[in-house]
Amino acid sequence: MLVRKGEFAKAKGVTPAAVTHAIRSGRLNGALVTENGKQLIDLERGLALWDERTLRNNNAKVGTPAGAAAAQAAAPAPAPTPAQLRAYIEALPEDAIPDLNESRARREHYQAEQAKLAALQGRGELVPVAEVKAQAFALARSVRDGLMGIPDRLAPMLAATQDARQVHHLLSEEIRVALRVLADG
Repeated sequence: MLVRKGEFAKAKGVTPAAVTHAIRSGRLNGALVTENGKQLIDLERGLALWDERTLRNNNAKVGTPAGAAAAQAAAPAPAPTPAQLRAYIEALPEDAIPDLNESRARREHYQAEQAKLAALQGRGELVPVAEVKAQAFALARSVRDGLMGIPDRLAPMLAATQDARQVHHLLSEEIRVALRVLADG
C-alpha cells in the first residue's frame, strides 16, 4: 500500500520531520515510489527498512506504535558505547553520516555523563574501586588480627579460671572488642 509521508509517520509513530530526515539520509531508499509527480512510500517495505536501518539508542526521539511502545518499554536497549558509535559511523556511506545536530546531541550527552561522574566524585559519592578494595582489605585484616589475638591474650586467664560463666564473660568481651573495631571502621 502506498502512503504519503504523514500517513507513514502516523503508522510508525514518529513525526513527519523524522520521516523526511529518514528519506534524506537514505534509510527509506527502496521504499520510495514516485506517482503522478508525488513521492509516496510503500508502507510495508518502508516499515521494514526503517526498523532495519535505524540505529536504536536511549536518546532516540522517535516513537513507536502503541503496541510496540509497551514492548520496547519492557526491555529498553542499552545505549551504544562510543566505540560502537564510531564503528557504526565509519561503516555508513558518506551521505548517510548523522547530521550535525545529531552528532552534537550525542557529544553533549556524553559530556553531561562525564560531568555527572566528576560531580559525584567531587562530592565523595563516587570513589575508585581500588581505594574501596584497599580499605576493605585493611579493615578485614585488622578484624582478623584482633580475633587471632584472642587466644594469646586469654589463654593464661582461662587456664586459671574454673568458672564457666567467667570463661564465657572473658571470651564474649574479647570478641565484642574485635567486632567493635569492625563496626567503627
